[in-house]
Amino acid sequence: MTSIVIPAYNEGSVIERCLEALLADAGPDEFEIVVVCNGCKDDTAARARAFGAKANVKVVETPVGSKIGALNLGDEHVSRFPRFYVDADVQLSASAIREVAALLGDDSPILVAAPRAIVAYEDRPYLVRAFYRVWTRLPYFRENMIGSGVYGFSRRGRARFDRFPDVISDDEFARLIAAPHERQATVRATFTIHPPRTLWGVIKINTRARAGNYELRQKFPEMQSHAGTSSSRSLGVIATTPSLWLDAPLYLGVMFLAKLRAHEKLRKHQEKVWDRDDTSRNPG
Repeated sequence: MTSIVIPAYNEGSVIERCLEALLADAGPDEFEIVVVCNGCKDDTAARARAFGAKANVKVVETPVGSKIGALNLGDEHVSRFPRFYVDADVQLSASAIREVAALLGDDSPILVAAPRAIVAYEDRPYLVRAFYRVWTRLPYFRENMIGSGVYGFSRRGRARFDRFPDVISDDEFARLIAAPHERQATVRATFTIHPPRTLWGVIKINTRARAGNYELRQKFPEMQSHAGTSSSRSLGVIATTPSLWLDAPLYLGVMFLAKLRAHEKLRKHQEKVWDRDDTSRNPG
């Protein structure tokens, strides 16, 4: 049995989509799933609890609205490995979990792994599509695993740390806890990211990601050798790929603005103020 922890903060609009995708072709008791509703003021818990009769889905509620707190609380309610941590707003199938789990055996050199990401941006406005046309062509996205919404640990991988630390980006922490040769993205299995529907939403989530990266550099400088990619490589790809040139100014502008906003958040000690985009959670 594989364990899956799903932290959920006011995810009533997407939690059913997440669980339905996971359970559509899952075997009886194949997964041990815990949905940790943290600080929810909507019907996330009720919607998730409705799956309990059909599958091994447990709902844990806490009044504290903290994703890191939810991850640690979820760990207390699961017992199996490999162990996955899945954001409620992404979609992945049982077969994707199986393929990743196959990489994470007790004797495997791979300590953390994830499916390959697909960004469903085709129906987004032009400026949003322009940003993701560039982002999905860059080394960080195309090589190895990315820190974005889904990751699984082997038993040895999860033993690299005790509790999740109080950081902005748990995804990137999980990625950097392992060296490049110890982490892997699958070739066939995928998961779907639903990006913002507005350019402002893109700026907000990239501000948070950038602030999270800066925080990790400050708190865990020893992990930076595990990054594996650099901004200079990304700029090199953009410079040598003519098909990206039209969209590149917008992409670079968004990233520059996100960098400025991230520095400002850290300067004002507002890094824990949640830059959440809700447009990606709305049907249209």
